[in-house]
Amino acid sequence: MEYNNYNWVGSTNKITAMKTTARHFLLCLLLMIGFGATAQNNYVLGKADTNPAGERFYKVISFGEKIFFGKVENTTTWSVTNTAEKTTANLRGSEINEYVFEKAGQYEIRFFENKKHSDECNHPSFDEKMLIKVNPVKMTFDFSKIAFSEKIERGRNYDNLIITVPVGISTKDNSITKLAAPGLFIAGIGVSMKAKPATENVEIKNGVQLLTYQVSGIVNAESYLMFDFSDFNNQIHTYNLPQIIH
Repeated sequence: MEYNNYNWVGSTNKITAMKTTARHFLLCLLLMIGFGATAQNNYVLGKADTNPAGERFYKVISFGEKIFFGKVENTTTWSVTNTAEKTTANLRGSEINEYVFEKAGQYEIRFFENKKHSDECNHPSFDEKMLIKVNPVKMTFDFSKIAFSEKIERGRNYDNLIITVPVGISTKDNSITKLAAPGLFIAGIGVSMKAKPATENVEIKNGVQLLTYQVSGIVNAESYLMFDFSDFNNQIHTYNLPQIIH
C-alpha cells in the first residue's frame, strides 16, 4: 500500500511539473505573439523613411550589411545601382541575398521577373523598383553585458530602474557627429513599464559606448520580459530576460 502511495505522489509531482512547464510555455508564446505585432509596427515606421524627393525607402540599413529577400528563382534577375556613383551590379535569383552594401548612400534595386507570376512561383512578389538607404553608422548590441540596477519583481512599482547595455559603434566617415539616442520598448504579460534614454543624443565615434535607460512602471502578472532595443535605423534588437518574473 505504501508503495502505491509513493507511486501516486511521484505521478502527481510529474503532472504538476508538466503543468508548470506548459504554463511557462504558454506565457512565452503569448508574449512572442504580442512582440511580433510590436516589431511589425516598428518595421513599418522604418519603411516610412523617405528621401528628399519624397520617395519611400524599402529598407534602411547600415554599411556592410545584407538584405534577405527570401528564396528567389534563378529566372529572376536584379540590378543594384549606387545612385551617387552610377555603378550597377547585376545579379540572378538568390544572389541578391548575398550582396553586401559596402558603401553608404542611396541604392536603387530593380527587380525583373522573366516569367509571369503563377502558382509555380514560390518567391514573394516585389516592386519593380525599390530604394535602399545605407547609413554610414552601424550599431551592435552586446547583450552579454547588459546590466540592471535592481532586480525586477512582480508587483513592485519602479520609478528609476537603470538599464545599461554596451554597444559597438562603427562609422564609415566623419559626416555624422551625433544621433538621437535610440529607444527601448519593454513587452510582457501584465507589464506596464516605460523606458527613456538617459541622454538625448549619442556621440558618434568608433568604439564601445554604454547606452543607459531609465525605466519606470510595474509588472502585474507572472511573465517573461522582452526588451526591444531600437538601433539608429529603427531596426529591432531583442533581449529576453532568462528568468520569469514571479
